[in-house]
Amino acid sequence: MNSRQIESWALRVIDCVKNGQPHEDFLVELKRDWIEPGKAARRIAGHANAARGESILWLIGLDEKDTKVTGANPVNMASWYSSVESCFNELTPRMTPLNVPIDGVVVVALLFETDRAPFVFKNPQFGKQSGAIALEVPWRENTSTRSACRADLIRLLTPLEKLPEVEILSMRLEAILAGERGSGNYHPNNKLIVSGDLYIVPENKNRIVIPFHRCRVDFKVPGFEAAESSYITLDPASGSPGGLLGASIPGSVTVKSTLHEVIIEGPGRVSFTAIAKNPPLFDIENNFEVEVLISLKITDSDRAVILKRTLSCPISSVGLL
Repeated sequence: MNSRQIESWALRVIDCVKNGQPHEDFLVELKRDWIEPGKAARRIAGHANAARGESILWLIGLDEKDTKVTGANPVNMASWYSSVESCFNELTPRMTPLNVPIDGVVVVALLFETDRAPFVFKNPQFGKQSGAIALEVPWRENTSTRSACRADLIRLLTPLEKLPEVEILSMRLEAILAGERGSGNYHPNNKLIVSGDLYIVPENKNRIVIPFHRCRVDFKVPGFEAAESSYITLDPASGSPGGLLGASIPGSVTVKSTLHEVIIEGPGRVSFTAIAKNPPLFDIENNFEVEVLISLKITDSDRAVILKRTLSCPISSVGLL
């Protein structure tokens, strides 16, 4: 990956953070400040091992909890990474550093190549602290780092599947209230409906199949338990009439769907609908926000594409059955 590609990747993540949107990329780690080399080495090793051959990106000077880009404190990069390397056994991930100027500050991007995994952490506490192990193969899980188990080591030997690129073109939320309006309303026919359009680009020429039963949509209303969708579909985007000589224009020629899955042969637009029945209680007298989390899991992959957006549901979108 060249410098332009690294900077482009970093800027996409920075834009998500500035807009208050989770970047949802497990190959990226955000740090407000530089961390102690020993701790950094173990986390880098765990992150690199879990990436299974994909490059990982660390951004220093950026915090996902803060939409303001703080920038990285000045540090002697050569000295810091030399200390990090000393905590690895035999082999260290190749690193490419890059300064990314933005908003008057500099975010430091660190790209690590992971194609030579496994990476082994050399515990600096060995021999100094009772019970401290000498060597460890760390593994990143969500936002924490633990020791790898046998299943992790088997996964490490399998290249990571390339996930498709998915862009949210539109997303709409509708609340349907079956009972009377008022605070604390509950009715078994209450519904939250999210719909919209995605543009999906496969990473290679292989066909993508997304079974509906492997998809999940969660609706989170602040202050209440999350509601999971009980119904979800993905279909080719609808076409329109009025093309050349009055011929209709298809919404997509690369997307097909059945009752059970959507089949994507190439880049194309996909429409989706998900319904949560019996959603958590909410006060329909006021506007409320709902966090929508969409998980799309393709066949032959143990990972899912994660999409997240917070939508406002105004009173005008609330209907009575």
